[in-house]
Amino acid sequence: MMIPKIKYRNQLRYSEDNDIIINRLIDIMNHSKLSSGDVCRKAGIGPNAIAGWKAKFGTIKRNPSLVNIQSVLNVLGFKLVVRRKGAPDISNQ
Repeated sequence: MMIPKIKYRNQLRYSEDNDIIINRLIDIMNHSKLSSGDVCRKAGIGPNAIAGWKAKFGTIKRNPSLVNIQSVLNVLGFKLVVRRKGAPDISNQ
């Protein structure tokens, strides 16, 4: 499923150099229009955790744990799925 990019006042920005999982997660957050602070609080992770995942020039990038990614996705109504490369997407079945 493709999440359309939207623009609103408090949307999060990210570097295209980030891992695709982080960029997709931020796109999903922007679509939900929840602040990163609200998502962190609801996911039970540190208030600045998501800010540390976004790489920007001159800042330190932190790698999220899998548990934190899953917690954030859960808050947003998504789940992480692993499938073989090139396998058909069966998520709608």
